[in-house]
Amino acid sequence: MLNVVKIYELFELKQRGPLSVPIIETLQSWGLIANVNTLKSNKGHFLLLCPNVNSIDGFVWRCRQTSIDKMKCDFQQSIRKFTFFSKSHLSVYQIVMFAYLWTEQVSLEFIRKQTDIARQTSVDWASFHREIVFDGMIIRHKKIGGEGKVVEIDESKFGKRKYHRGHRVEGQWVFGGVERETGRCFLVPVECRDKDTLLAAITDWILPGTTIISDCWKSYDCLKDNGYQHLTVNHSIQFKNPETGAHTNNVEGMWRHAKASMTQYSKKSTSMQHTLESGARKFAMSY
Repeated sequence: MLNVVKIYELFELKQRGPLSVPIIETLQSWGLIANVNTLKSNKGHFLLLCPNVNSIDGFVWRCRQTSIDKMKCDFQQSIRKFTFFSKSHLSVYQIVMFAYLWTEQVSLEFIRKQTDIARQTSVDWASFHREIVFDGMIIRHKKIGGEGKVVEIDESKFGKRKYHRGHRVEGQWVFGGVERETGRCFLVPVECRDKDTLLAAITDWILPGTTIISDCWKSYDCLKDNGYQHLTVNHSIQFKNPETGAHTNNVEGMWRHAKASMTQYSKKSTSMQHTLESGARKFAMSY
């Protein structure tokens, strides 16, 4: 299993400078750098991995083929091109270590100390990682629930209104659900809690035939007409429906974990919304 010590050992404690062959081979095995016989020059020749003292990484992809007129192609390109490392001034070590620590949910302050990355650069890379997670979430998007399954749903407002020197900060509504049998979940930022908005999220994330448990919010009254079984619990009276046994303890627990995992948002409403949305996406992937 990958850990900080193994990353240190792999890079031989060198945060910067040319890469070694073992490092290149490891990055290839992780799918972060292309393998031999996979890249071609603009003339269709396969590129070889060659040492290059002028490259920040110590290697480049180069074409060594000779054409019919005995002229060497000598086409070359960075090993970073079309990879996770492209267009960055950071060393490969810094990027790999940042990615590992970020997935371990370590604070950005700690990551900066370990990688010697500037504050704004670390913020940019964290945002980039969140977008990658979201893209993966979309690609791997699988609906939860189905016949015989129970999904608890609820909405929660992240970021209560605060007043600071005359500036009002609005919160962000997030809609979510938890499948009881597996713990699989989803969180979706929503503009409002009306019937059309919530039903669209439900049909996008929950399979027909699911038994859905919610509170008595009026927007959910349409669920039985849209292919779902629907049980409710009136939270103004009790936490568990004494007749059906319906409760939403699991989704309530999800909110507690989600809010605890969110980073402190900016007092600017646009930044706050971005943080909440990206944080919700990251949490849903790891919950």
